Amino acid sequence: MTTTTTPTTPYVTNACQFCGASSTVELTAAEVAAWVTGAPIQDAMPDRPAPSRELVRNGTHPECWTAMFGSPE
Repeated sequence: MTTTTTPTTPYVTNACQFCGASSTVELTAAEVAAWVTGAPIQDAMPDRPAPSRELVRNGTHPECWTAMFGSPE
């Protein structure tokens, strides 16, 4: 069985507003192209969970978001 993987590009996020650290996220060329041409991030990256998209969009880590705003229950 052969599996095909989509090539990715490392994307360095902005610094997190809570902890000040940046992250590196692997994005596909299709995700980058859709996002930089103006697609809403949820449309550009529909297979990524919301916390991952938030990390790409503004640098906020999921655990930092929870520390700032609490659990999204």
